[in-house]
Amino acid sequence: MSFITKSMYLTMITLGGSVKRHFEKNTINSYEKSMSTLKCIIRRSSKSDFGKKHDFINIKNLKEYKEKVPISTYDDYEKYVMKMCRGEKNILVCDNIKYFALTSGTTGKQKLIPTTRKGIKVGAKYMGILTERILYENLKEQWNYGKGIMLTDIVNTRYTISGIPISSATSGGMKSIKSIIPFIWTSPIEVMSMNDKESALYLHILFALRDENLSYISGVFISSILDFFRIMEKQWENLVYDISHGTLNENLKIEPEFRKVLLEKNYPLKKRASEIEGEFKRGFKGIAKRLWKSIVYIATVTGGSFSVYDDKVNYYSGNLIIYSNAYAASEAVIGMNPNVGKISYVVLSDTAFYEFIPVECSESNIITKTINELEIGKVYEIVVTNFSGLYRYRIGDVVKVIGYYNNSPEIKFLYRKNQLLNMASEKTTEAHVTEALRRTSQKLKLDIVDYSTMEDNNVTPGRYIFYMEIRDSKESNIIAETLDKELCKTNFAYGRFRKNKKLGEIKVILLRENTFSKVKSYMIQKGVSKNQLKIPRIIRDKEILKMLNENSK
Repeated sequence: MSFITKSMYLTMITLGGSVKRHFEKNTINSYEKSMSTLKCIIRRSSKSDFGKKHDFINIKNLKEYKEKVPISTYDDYEKYVMKMCRGEKNILVCDNIKYFALTSGTTGKQKLIPTTRKGIKVGAKYMGILTERILYENLKEQWNYGKGIMLTDIVNTRYTISGIPISSATSGGMKSIKSIIPFIWTSPIEVMSMNDKESALYLHILFALRDENLSYISGVFISSILDFFRIMEKQWENLVYDISHGTLNENLKIEPEFRKVLLEKNYPLKKRASEIEGEFKRGFKGIAKRLWKSIVYIATVTGGSFSVYDDKVNYYSGNLIIYSNAYAASEAVIGMNPNVGKISYVVLSDTAFYEFIPVECSESNIITKTINELEIGKVYEIVVTNFSGLYRYRIGDVVKVIGYYNNSPEIKFLYRKNQLLNMASEKTTEAHVTEALRRTSQKLKLDIVDYSTMEDNNVTPGRYIFYMEIRDSKESNIIAETLDKELCKTNFAYGRFRKNKKLGEIKVILLRENTFSKVKSYMIQKGVSKNQLKIPRIIRDKEILKMLNENSK
């Protein structure tokens, strides 16, 4: 490892100690800090058009804020966002817009979420510096200061008419640390700037393989970690050849100006190529620990519907610790996970002001709870007021309070509101489906690549259709029968409706190899960032549905 790399990590760990103390203090005084955050947001935006319309300057307390500002959804902001895209100032906020975060659109249309420098800053210290500190404190005995790999990009999707960048929240954040990337991650900046997802992933793998002292693997979602290993398994012979000979496969779609630079950085490493070839020939179970003797952990978001990927990642990694560090959305960094090896998040009271709608609440009479009013075991929808111009905004996430960390609620993500199968009031959530799939996979020994679902009302009674890409030769009717039984167990309401014949048995449609790769390519063409690629668990897009049907076996 280089002196600069070690120095940077030592600096981050030291700074992380300060952020950790700040985190502890805020979780002790969570309500007071959340009210201070709200006052700060109102004050900063009081002279914006939105602030003037809602009389921000005269709001003295939370009661008045609730009276003057209604609960909102994205439809309430579109006209404001369009003005901001045209370059108009002081619309939702008085601060300049740094970029618009483009949401993935897995639950409906894609949204442009305004993001300011202040909005980035309040969450960055947690996502970067506190993450490093927590990992160091929990994994001190195995710790080393080697580089890691970060599966991300810094590609702008496009620009608004006034020249404001449009990108994923992750890509926007990456630009702010562009200068230090060469010292902490193995992938050259050119790889992160490439447009072709598959080629970029190949090169991420190649440059990680070149570094025998790799310390960790990181990606926004665990699905990208699984893609990393699967492409490695599929392309291992090409990777060995390129590392040994200092070449770059001609089939890679690399921008000409990047290919020249990357060729210079990929000078021949014949000894390393021989070592990794030997490990690949031994098979891919536990390959990560065999390729990189110093590797310590994987950092990525998992849990919820992402849990379907966990077992396969564990197979490749040799059960490396997986740390799901933060619960973040385009709108805000909502929570941090202080516990390596556990998936739950402590609500942050200074990144935004949060309200919580009890899920049993009627749409005609919505009430919200503050951070100090939540009950353990209860389920809530999150409402955000942030530093970038969203006020009492329903982000669509539903969480469960599982405890308290000091005086701040500890939450578990459950599902997105629009990611719900509900044909007969059974309310089948992502969590129900994920657990049923996990059990089905274990019973039938399935290797599930990915899946998506839809409600089918073309038959009576209605039923769920599961589109599944698997690496097995199992019959679809056997999978459907087992999955149906398991879903009856994970969602008792579904079981009751199945017993009463108000819902029909699940239908499984098996898909050809690489079908979901085609879906991902389509989503990227639509403007979804590679960083935010999430297969929609419920199909809302007609083109995706058409693609799945055309690729059925």
